Amino acid sequence: MESNYYIEVLKKANLKITPKRKAVIEFFLQNRRYFTPEEVWITLKRDFKHLGLPTIYRNLRELENIGILIRITRPDQRLYYAICRLSKKKEHHHFICKKCTRVSEVEFCNFNNIAKDIERKLNCRITSHFMQVEGLCSKCEQR
Repeated sequence: MESNYYIEVLKKANLKITPKRKAVIEFFLQNRRYFTPEEVWITLKRDFKHLGLPTIYRNLRELENIGILIRITRPDQRLYYAICRLSKKKEHHHFICKKCTRVSEVEFCNFNNIAKDIERKLNCRITSHFMQVEGLCSKCEQR
C-alpha cells in the first residue's frame, strides 16, 4: 500500500503515527488535487468528532516540513496543500491544472543551467529550488 511509504517518512522524522495524521495522508492519497485546510477539516471531522481546525493546520504544516505534502501557491492568496507523490526524489516539480485542480509530478529537472547563471550573477549558492507550473491538463484542454 502506498501509505506505507509515508508512514516510514513519519517514523524517520520522529513524528507520532496518529490516526489523524494517517487520515490526512490517506485523504490526500485518494485525491490527486489540492485542498484548503478547511476542506480537509470538513471532510475528516466526519470521522473525528473532536477534530479542530488548528489540529489540521498543524498536521499539514508538519507533513509539509517533512516532504509528504506540498504547499500550493495560487493567485487568490489562499493556502492549499497536495500530496507529493515523488517526495523520495529531491528535485522534481509540479504541474497544476487551473481548471480541475489536479496536481501531477514532473520527474525531470533542467534547472542546472539556470541555477549556475543565478549563482554567478548573484554570487550565491543555490541549495534547493521549487517550481510550480500551471496550465490545463489534457482532459480539461479537450473540454
